Amino acid sequence: ASLRNQSPERSAAGDSGEVPITRPGMRRIRAFFHAATDGVAVQAILKVPLAGPAAMAEPLPWSALLERLLQGERLGGAAAEQLMLGWRDQRREPVQTGAFLAALRLRPLEGEELAAMARPLRQACPLPCERPPLAMVDTCGTGGDGADSFNISTAVAFPAAACGVAVAKHGNRSASGRVGSADVLERLGLRLTAPATQVVEALPRVGVSFLFAPAWHPALVGLAGLRRSLGVRTGVNLLGPLVNPLQPEAQVLGVARPERPDPMAEARRQLGLRRAVVVHGQCGRDEASVAGVNALRLLDGGRSREAALDPAELDLEPAPNEALRGGDGAANAAILEAVLRGGGSRAQQDVVILNTALVLWAAAAGPRIGAAGAPAPAGGEDRGPQGPRRG
Repeated sequence: ASLRNQSPERSAAGDSGEVPITRPGMRRIRAFFHAATDGVAVQAILKVPLAGPAAMAEPLPWSALLERLLQGERLGGAAAEQLMLGWRDQRREPVQTGAFLAALRLRPLEGEELAAMARPLRQACPLPCERPPLAMVDTCGTGGDGADSFNISTAVAFPAAACGVAVAKHGNRSASGRVGSADVLERLGLRLTAPATQVVEALPRVGVSFLFAPAWHPALVGLAGLRRSLGVRTGVNLLGPLVNPLQPEAQVLGVARPERPDPMAEARRQLGLRRAVVVHGQCGRDEASVAGVNALRLLDGGRSREAALDPAELDLEPAPNEALRGGDGAANAAILEAVLRGGGSRAQQDVVILNTALVLWAAAAGPRIGAAGAPAPAGGEDRGPQGPRRG
């Protein structure tokens, strides 16, 4: 089976401001006015009933929404989207942005809230050219596991592409770890400031492309320095995997905290993703680990279910997470290049194999993955991703 392309419509670029429109007996439409050379275009973004939990009687000031977040209150979808819009569209002082970033991690955000916050960022980065008619997969995770491993999810993009999967890798420089995906790829010669059109058009030619988040999301420009100054992880890590401008149909999304697989899977479902693996690795890794059993959430056709992945059952030799430790940018680039050339340690090779297997399952590359995989039983209920055996 293969994924069919379902590219959502994207809005045109421009300055925007929210204008609530309410008429008796009608539904409220939140619309955005987009500046255009030929006048003002109106795009309806979200319709919600006037009554019900998603409706808000009056839009609250941004500071009031921030106060609710700081108090640990549940925002719900409408208020979460309004909070993100207020931050995205208005110039906030660094202290306000710092409070916003820190507040995002005071209470575990629900899937509805994460999806609502992601939508304004997705709408603000239209493509510069036509989207390639490809079913795409992203390998962007939340990061922030503090393990200082080499760049596993970045390495995985290349063997997955070699297997025929179109990988649109979304990523950034490191803010909470030592070396981010952008850092290691730049070290290997990737030009992060390449024109956006070239980034998109490279995908059908070579099967993999890297979307440097600050180059696509104006609201994220300048955040890296502030995040480093704060010295703590922020909720931006949770939004990065949700706002890939190419909006791939599938994803392998690693999370470092055990309470996050379900909200992230639900956010991906609400944002229309067809198939995904959300993985919380052994010992708090944000990718599948070869150290032990990994917790998975499998999203398939709008349904999410739990699964477990034990590399020992797949003829992959167990290895401690310390065996995957990287170093600075030069060290991580050397490891990545060695693994892709068939070198590196066995633990480094095995962890890339294991996570590539998850990408292939997410991409629906077939009814099973690898020689150890079992075909999906009748009725479409498969037994989850299965990794490849050696030999």
